[in-house]
Amino acid sequence: QKMVLGNLNNDSGTGVVFTHNPSDGKPGVNLYGDFSLTNQGEDIVGGLVNTLPVSESQKEKNFSKDSISLEKDFPEIYEALEEYATLMTEKYGFNHQEIEFTFETSKKEDLYVLQTRDQVIRRKEMQMIFDCESTDMDHVGSGIGTGGGALNGRAAFSMQDIELLKQQYPNDAVILIRPDTVPDDIDMIFESEGLLTGKGGATSHAAVTAVRLDKTCIVNCTDLRTNENEGICNINGNIFRMGDEIAIDGYTGNIYKGNYPVRYEEA
Repeated sequence: QKMVLGNLNNDSGTGVVFTHNPSDGKPGVNLYGDFSLTNQGEDIVGGLVNTLPVSESQKEKNFSKDSISLEKDFPEIYEALEEYATLMTEKYGFNHQEIEFTFETSKKEDLYVLQTRDQVIRRKEMQMIFDCESTDMDHVGSGIGTGGGALNGRAAFSMQDIELLKQQYPNDAVILIRPDTVPDDIDMIFESEGLLTGKGGATSHAAVTAVRLDKTCIVNCTDLRTNENEGICNINGNIFRMGDEIAIDGYTGNIYKGNYPVRYEEA
């Protein structure tokens, strides 16, 4: 055994990559996932850090233009992961994979695959979208949409909030707002219809679990500031308290103040 360090310097890091991007529907290998510099593996899967995109196409959808990506800024690491993904899925016949990796430098020979497992891919024939013009919606922020479509709900910050909202508004969805996507929040995620977090990536355990539970989920909203003790959050100067109406789009990653008409369309 060997201890592999993703926090040696600014050229080292860790990440999780899917061999198939679940949101684009393209066949074959299409890398998608999260990575972070100067961190260890548990920081990514535990949802404790803000993440960076693996691919350039992923960056265009959910990140700023000046954000770094593994594909552009660490090409040897990206190409090696793409090579492993192609070998496993196209030569050896594995299902699409979820690969955890750490790199000690930007060189291919310093990439280490920690583990790999089957990727769970769920496709819907229909998805919910907001049935109104975006200009009529109060957009307050964005993150990484990891699952689900348009969802109207009320803000919650704790299990007590969730239980109270279920009693007061039994017909309304509950959107759990958390600073990060730690595994300890699974019980609250299970009882909510949606999840919004400030940190964490699409491949963190809690985010992956939320998607498998068919929850609408947005992670890595870097403008989100949450005060768990007071049950309040701030997104770009917009304040949300327990019970306030909030809307999220798990496909685009957009967050809105208020609730809006929705409809189904083909996914």
